[in-house]
Amino acid sequence: MQKVRVPITVDPVKSAGKQLTYLGTVPGKSLVRLQEMLIEPCADVDVSLSFDTDEQGIKRISGNAQVTVQACCERCGESMGLTLASTFIYAPVTRRQAATDMPDEYEPFELDEMGEVNLHTLVEDELILAMPVVVKHDERECRVDTHAMQWGNVDDTPDVSDNPFAVLQELKRK
Repeated sequence: MQKVRVPITVDPVKSAGKQLTYLGTVPGKSLVRLQEMLIEPCADVDVSLSFDTDEQGIKRISGNAQVTVQACCERCGESMGLTLASTFIYAPVTRRQAATDMPDEYEPFELDEMGEVNLHTLVEDELILAMPVVVKHDERECRVDTHAMQWGNVDDTPDVSDNPFAVLQELKRK
């Protein structure tokens, strides 16, 4: 199957009825929120999407997305390659499909006013969720030696001079 550019929006209910499949790419430049988390422009994302109806009659979108990006290591500040990958199943909330009727592994989503879903936003959301909470190299690869770090001692005695009410205490004593 030849790779194609994934459309921006589709009607997931009609697409499930037709059992459409997209094997293609989502342009990296269209993923603005993800771009803000990176230090280099995002490459095009490899995406596979299938629209179908499950055994319970629930229309769904199942797929996966993968891209390699350049992020900043929060320990050393250097650039690092990071592969983001996600596998997901979504189901549209409609008059016939309530979110409460869906299996737990399905992520429900609302359709827009045209009865469509923005596939690029859906893929972007999944890739953002795939980002590590703290982006950092493996300790062996990072140029900062975590074993050589010194944190120092914290002085627990309060500094009276920093207290804005210290002057009032002095006035009260007189």
